[in-house]
Amino acid sequence: MSIIKCPECRGQVSTMAGTCPHCGTNISGNLRQCPSCGSYCLQTQGKCPECGAKLEPVAKKQEPQPRQPEPQAEPAEKKKKPHKSKGPAIIGIVICLILLCTGYYFYDQHRMEQKEQEDYERLEGVTNPEFYQQFLIDYPDSKHYDEINERMLVLQAEAEDWKQLLKGINRSSISLFQQKHPNSLRGRTLEDMLDSIDWNEALAIGNEDAITDYLAKHPSGRFVDAASEVKNNLLLSKVTPEEKAMIRGTLESFFSKAIANQDIEAAKAAIPDTMMNFCGKQNADAEAIIEYAKEKMANDVIGLHYAIGQKMDVHKETLPDGNTGFAVEVNLQETISRSDTNQPSANIYHVNALINSEQKLVRMNITK
Repeated sequence: MSIIKCPECRGQVSTMAGTCPHCGTNISGNLRQCPSCGSYCLQTQGKCPECGAKLEPVAKKQEPQPRQPEPQAEPAEKKKKPHKSKGPAIIGIVICLILLCTGYYFYDQHRMEQKEQEDYERLEGVTNPEFYQQFLIDYPDSKHYDEINERMLVLQAEAEDWKQLLKGINRSSISLFQQKHPNSLRGRTLEDMLDSIDWNEALAIGNEDAITDYLAKHPSGRFVDAASEVKNNLLLSKVTPEEKAMIRGTLESFFSKAIANQDIEAAKAAIPDTMMNFCGKQNADAEAIIEYAKEKMANDVIGLHYAIGQKMDVHKETLPDGNTGFAVEVNLQETISRSDTNQPSANIYHVNALINSEQKLVRMNITK
């Protein structure tokens, strides 16, 4: 069986086909070959449709008649059938195979180049040198080979320094790493580390200046929102000079009147109905304060005099009732007038007190 051109319509058809699928011409048993070019022609065609050679018409087959005995004759030399050439078909098949192989080769090349480019682009932002090494193994002839190899060597050295940094993360080790690797892909991670260090230090200091300094260093840091909230709270809790003067006046009045003079009315005016705590006594009233003051009046004590220290630490604090008060820490100097001048005449105390917004003492502890 061969694939030929239909002698009628020139479409491709098998020599074994009953009819041409294109034009319906009878094929099987209705073919002969042109003696000039070897092309297939219809038996009824008088001219070769391929080369135009003139063809002898083929007589129709007659019904077989009963054979009559004939005198034997010398056997005539059998007429040679024309040779069917397979050359064009073989050449066509070979060409098709070449085209298919060539097409597949170029398709495979394009696919490999596309995959290489995708793997190359995936390396952007990667800090692990093993991925770069794998790329070099997969694409030894890559146009990016030298670039990737150089990046791999840099990252291998950087990886060793990174291991050392992780053993002791501090501002100094981070600064040293940044100096050695200014173009490191770990730059963002280093900034996050510094961000955390600076924030923890600002919290440890806890004042407005420390928080403001953090915000100036890291305007887009991870803790900006928390820093802003802390700063706002600090501003709200900031004690004004007027408030400090009020606090100092409250303490001076309490010690110079209620304590020094054992004035119960002054004691009542200095506190709410009771104090949460006064020198260890819970729910202390004015009588408890006067009792404390009288214990200081020994037989030889003529008078008590008090002076509030110049350095006074004050900050706002939320009271149990939800209102804002003032927590105070200050030194107190006590001078004692005695009839016996040989006795001690001065003491230094540390006063820790809590004053509400109405300038009332709600808690006080006095220690030497």
